[in-house]
Amino acid sequence: MVKKILGALLFVFLINSCETNDVKSRVIVSLSAAQMSISEDSGMVVIQAALNSSDHQGVSIDLWTSGTALKDVDYYMSENYMFITPGDLTTSITLYSIQDSIEEGNESAEIGILSVSGADKDGEEKVLVLIEDDDTAPVEKLIVNEICYDPSNSGLDGDANGDGVYSQAEDEFIEFINFSSQSMDLSGYKIYDNSALASEIPRHVIPANTIIPAGGVLLVFGGGTPTGTFGGSIVQISSTGNMNLSNAGDIMTLKDVAGVEVVSFDITPFSGNPNESYTRNPDLIGDFEQHSANTSLKFSPGTKLDGSPF
Repeated sequence: MVKKILGALLFVFLINSCETNDVKSRVIVSLSAAQMSISEDSGMVVIQAALNSSDHQGVSIDLWTSGTALKDVDYYMSENYMFITPGDLTTSITLYSIQDSIEEGNESAEIGILSVSGADKDGEEKVLVLIEDDDTAPVEKLIVNEICYDPSNSGLDGDANGDGVYSQAEDEFIEFINFSSQSMDLSGYKIYDNSALASEIPRHVIPANTIIPAGGVLLVFGGGTPTGTFGGSIVQISSTGNMNLSNAGDIMTLKDVAGVEVVSFDITPFSGNPNESYTRNPDLIGDFEQHSANTSLKFSPGTKLDGSPF
């Protein structure tokens, strides 16, 4: 009897083990745009859906659209849905701008996944495309996509600049993105924290001939010797060696050569010793969250959340 019971238990264990090993991993779909901005005059952008595995029987994706740009008025899409054939990893559609003579200013088209069959999506998958009006003067737009003002002090977990040394001041960084279709000359622009703004002595003066291409990245570290590719971004270190961003509450301000505020970031709502960066999720268009909220990494300077270049 005892042998029979033991044999039955062993059989159940083996069956369960086989079932565990045979469980398929989730097939996840993500959405991306080949570029972040296009011109109203014959502009186009490829929007791609990608899977993390080719082990599927076909994936159907329905899309939604939103934004200040109106579908079939300001732009149209080659398809309103996407289908990834069995065994493939990607598919794409194309968004085309529609030319007009109306001075309407820059508008944005937002495209996201409404529903998906045959795969899953992690969170809200969407992209944002800026359509720049060619009937008005080009408008430059610079955004902060990621900021680290409290790098971890646990070993090299906070070595954001990759030089092999942890430093609270040197491993702070700000990731600026040129969210427009025009190059931006940031020569002479100045970065302040609250105390520097009060004294009118900037923490960093951006050097001459700093030209950020359309969709390009300017990455400014507090100091050290930044080591790595950082997604091909333009990398600088603070001209004072310390941006002095306080995780207890502070405001980062970037001003142009005329002293006009270009962009700012209020640290106060995100204070409390995060020991990592805060980043937009999704990149460029999402709200700020702690970097490890949806990834195992504590920062991704110069790159998107997944480590790919902008």
